[in-house]
Amino acid sequence: MLRAAAVLFDMDGLLVDSEPLWAEVERDFARVRGGEFTEEMARNCVGKGLLNTLLVMRDAFGFTVDPVADTEEILSRFIARVGDLSLKKGALAFLDAAASKVPIAIGSSSARRLVEATLGRFELMARFSAIVCGDDVAHPKPAPDIWLEASRQLRVPIERCLVLEDSLAGCVAGRAAGAQIIAVPESSPERFVAHADHVCVDLEEALRLVVFQK
Repeated sequence: MLRAAAVLFDMDGLLVDSEPLWAEVERDFARVRGGEFTEEMARNCVGKGLLNTLLVMRDAFGFTVDPVADTEEILSRFIARVGDLSLKKGALAFLDAAASKVPIAIGSSSARRLVEATLGRFELMARFSAIVCGDDVAHPKPAPDIWLEASRQLRVPIERCLVLEDSLAGCVAGRAAGAQIIAVPESSPERFVAHADHVCVDLEEALRLVVFQK
């Protein structure tokens, strides 16, 4: 069992089943420019932020990238379709259980306007005591900045925080920050064993491993 005085949630792929939509939006963006953004490429970019994805496309396909304009285009395409999203299994139950006992935060490499649009689609904004996004820190995941900032805003030492993540980059970031980590990956769980305290199939299983304790 893990004892958590605060819970720091990733959003995309962890609370929200958004990775299929992300892959579709990014694939369409690349295809218009003559590149074929594969499933493996999309999987390797998960959790690292849109700028990283654009740079991967640039290096793979050779087209010019405008970091500001292209990021805005992909964000706008995604936000226009947030109504297509659904919550992951066990997400609401975990949020309810944690928020009734300890402070909770979102830590996402995505831009704030996308995070707020996605959380707003499910009316989840008010549940969180802190929301830390990729544009709030100098370095996105796998750097530890996002998790350290979330811990600072909640005023809970990072070693007493539990990070919940679906991406390898997010788990690496959590480990570098010094947090406890439960990984809930969408694929290749064996890759997460070295970077997490537990690897679970879903948030329902994860919830059974946690004691909330201020």
